[in-house]
Amino acid sequence: MSSDKSEQLSPEAEKQIRKRTEEYRVLHNVAKSLQSTEGTEKMLQEAIKAIVEYGELKVEYKAGIFLADEEKRVLNLYTWIGNFSNEFLESEKIVPYGECLCGRAAASGEMVISNNCFTDKRHDNQFKDMTAHGHYIVPLKSRNKLVGIMFLYTDPDPPWFERNQEILLSMGSLIADAIEQRKGEEQIRIKNKEMHDLNEQKNKFIGIASHDLRNPLFLIRSYSEILKDGSLGTVNEKQKKLLEKIFNSSDFMKALLENLLDISKIESGNIELDKTVQDFNETTRNQMELFELLAQKKQIKLHLKTGDLPPFAFDKNAVIQAIGNFIGNAIKFSPPDTNIYVSTESRENKACFSVRDEGPGISEEDQKLLFGEFQTLSAKPTGGEKSTGLGLAIVKKLVNLHGGEVGVSSELGKGSTFFFTLPLD
Repeated sequence: MSSDKSEQLSPEAEKQIRKRTEEYRVLHNVAKSLQSTEGTEKMLQEAIKAIVEYGELKVEYKAGIFLADEEKRVLNLYTWIGNFSNEFLESEKIVPYGECLCGRAAASGEMVISNNCFTDKRHDNQFKDMTAHGHYIVPLKSRNKLVGIMFLYTDPDPPWFERNQEILLSMGSLIADAIEQRKGEEQIRIKNKEMHDLNEQKNKFIGIASHDLRNPLFLIRSYSEILKDGSLGTVNEKQKKLLEKIFNSSDFMKALLENLLDISKIESGNIELDKTVQDFNETTRNQMELFELLAQKKQIKLHLKTGDLPPFAFDKNAVIQAIGNFIGNAIKFSPPDTNIYVSTESRENKACFSVRDEGPGISEEDQKLLFGEFQTLSAKPTGGEKSTGLGLAIVKKLVNLHGGEVGVSSELGKGSTFFFTLPLD
């Protein structure tokens, strides 16, 4: 028969429930302290405090953490709470694996429990004015890697409980994982700083080299143009072709140097946008007129459709460079007797500019590379034109400086649409 009264828990069962509840509480407190945004030392001190406050352990307010140096096989004293003598702090600054209690725990990877520092022969180091005490020595392991050692002081010959060892090892794992995470974050910060410094050096080098190359390149370009035009005397067809090649190559190098200077200025933060309120559609129409002749040479028709755009603030030179690059690329990669459609519109408080061509299209693999620097793509210009591989990268950076975005939509055999957006406010 069932009883109407709820079964009463025995005192021992209630005691176990209270213990488990307290265990969960201390584990939660330790985990919470390890989520701190403070420095690593402060974070670990708060974690140790949460542990010593766990009454079931019966430990003193005296504890600390060594960090392991696996290569040198030593422990380095990192942080502690409570009062320690100067003699202790100096002597225990570095502890070799296998020496004293902490070194033994590091060598074995196992937890060490000591009843009394005076009777435990493993306690090698003795200090002046040292009083009797016991120890929990806890290996801090993250994925079986020894990260450090935590030591906790107890009264001499305390009542040890097996469950305490399990809890301490669990908390040791939490602490070890937190230390490893902080180490990883610090390594990332260092690498980012190194990359930033290298990028700065690269930009300085590019800027200096580009400026130094400009003058001799200008002379080569100018002299070859004078010679091929016959201004200094008649040249035969073979000579003229060679001079044409010199001129065209120097013209390409000029464009490359200008692009390199633009990239270095943007990346070094030495470029400032001169944003003024103006008519985006008018800027687009003016650029279309400039490209008409280039399009006609390839029997390509340009079409413009402008939307209702209010005047808004943008850097005219930067936008001209972006528009010109998109239209110029469309002409460069389109076959003769095709159309290019340029349009502007207002959408979601953004000015949208797009160029759609009837060219060969771009593969998905190439689309991922388009806006990177010095990218070589499978699609080639249809009229033998050259490309520096920097134009789209510059457009992306200039548009991003405005707070806008760039993109492309394309399918092989069905043309491409390049677009960018700029905020209207």
